[in-house]
Amino acid sequence: MVKININWKNEDITKVQMSGHANSGEYGQDLVCAAFTGIMSGAMNAMDVFHKNDIDIKVLENEIVINVLNTNNQDLQTMLLMLKVQLETIAVQYPNNAKLKEVR
Repeated sequence: MVKININWKNEDITKVQMSGHANSGEYGQDLVCAAFTGIMSGAMNAMDVFHKNDIDIKVLENEIVINVLNTNNQDLQTMLLMLKVQLETIAVQYPNNAKLKEVR
């Protein structure tokens, strides 16, 4: 199962963390994992281009962590909200393979 945690402080996203595997298909042919990977990769690339100094990204063996260093950057918060909606869209469609949790 893909586990996604989104941490908030007040109205700002402070951290996005994703780990696990969807197990919806054979390794290398898992479309749910591919969707999550594509969404996260695109978002991380965009954040790295436009807001490099306001985030800390860690890509580990089975985990991705985006730590927000500057929660006052409203453009970055908009990008994070878009990321949340995209991840949520896949998680809702595949509840047996993904779980999204928001921590406020």
